[in-house]
Amino acid sequence: MATHILANDESVQLRLRSLAGAALTVSLLLLLQFGHRPDTATLGIMGHAIVAPAGTDSTLYMEMGQSAFRAGPRIYPQVFFNDHQKFIYPPASLFLIEGLDAMATHGLSAAVAWKIILLLAWAGCVVLGAVFYQRIRPSATIAELMAVALLGILFLPFAEGLLRGQVQMVLTFLWELSALLWLQRRRGSAGFVLAITCIFKPQLAIFLVWGLVRREWRFTAAFAITCGAVLACSIAHFGVANHLDYLPVLSYLSRHGEALWANQSVNGLLNRLLRNGDPVSWSYTVYPPYRPAIYIVSSCFSALIAVAGLLLPLRLGWSRTIADFLLFGCVAVLMSPIAWEHHYGYFFFPAVLLLTVADRLNKQAWLLLCAGVLAMANRWPPLDHRQRGLVSLAGDYLFFAGIVLCGLLCTYASELRLRPQEDVADV
Repeated sequence: MATHILANDESVQLRLRSLAGAALTVSLLLLLQFGHRPDTATLGIMGHAIVAPAGTDSTLYMEMGQSAFRAGPRIYPQVFFNDHQKFIYPPASLFLIEGLDAMATHGLSAAVAWKIILLLAWAGCVVLGAVFYQRIRPSATIAELMAVALLGILFLPFAEGLLRGQVQMVLTFLWELSALLWLQRRRGSAGFVLAITCIFKPQLAIFLVWGLVRREWRFTAAFAITCGAVLACSIAHFGVANHLDYLPVLSYLSRHGEALWANQSVNGLLNRLLRNGDPVSWSYTVYPPYRPAIYIVSSCFSALIAVAGLLLPLRLGWSRTIADFLLFGCVAVLMSPIAWEHHYGYFFFPAVLLLTVADRLNKQAWLLLCAGVLAMANRWPPLDHRQRGLVSLAGDYLFFAGIVLCGLLCTYASELRLRPQEDVADV
């Protein structure tokens, strides 16, 4: 028996090290080949992100919303529908800007504070990946943990989030933390942490449905109470009208989506496939025209994948496991009409989870896992330039890699059953 376990451990270590080595090699080759282009190779993106000032991809639009609230006080009719600025966050997101402004009054500039928060979130995502791996494989060696950390450092969604100053970097860290808490059977704490992300991504409230279907009452109660408390504070501060005004914004986004190549969703795929909108240039004010066919197909896909995420684990006998929890988080990304590259940071934990049972994957599954991880580890410029018509499908490699990882998770979920653990009291 000991020999068998050792053989399995050696197989996992070999496959993990080979994948990390391949990811590093590919990243170096892409850096050599395309390093002259700004923000193309992941290593180049990381180098730029660490030394450059914090990006403003999120805070720029939130500052617009904050200015409109101070002048208004109604936010969305002016900023979104009149000025056509892409402030698409809910009113509660403006608490972040108010917090950064409060730090500035105490001598720490908002830009520096935001940079520190982003760096800590990025480092946290990498470290939590190694901790997650070690929790599932207590016998993991230092070399294994370093390989997992290297894959996190080379993970494009993390690098993109850090470079652009995306609040998604913080949300991904919170997502990983909630998954780790779930793994430790701290259901209430997992629900509380995940609910905080709804301040910026209200679509993750779909986890309330998941919790009810799974009969995870502690998780659901903590999630619902936290969301309710945040919503109550937001309504008290920003008013009922701003929250009602936000509903047409969500409707508009689901009907139009984004055509830019970085929108790795069914909506983005169809917009590019049908040549609807500009897939190459980012516009600060313009969305692609509404096309009923795109809206109907993407909505049907979202409904289908949400139902699959709810029912498949139940039917196949692995509901309420960590695989179930991670799968539904990935479903929340895939079903969104706008899923940028940095949103795919949610797929890092599923990839790490599959790596813990690398020895049980057959050759085809292992190659698919490697392809999925490598696809998410880098931007592939030769494919990104194929942006219109049928050939544009080549540029949707993040989306297809996400589908592959979800498929592998469903296929091997029974292999991911953990040994029984003692319940840990919530704090």
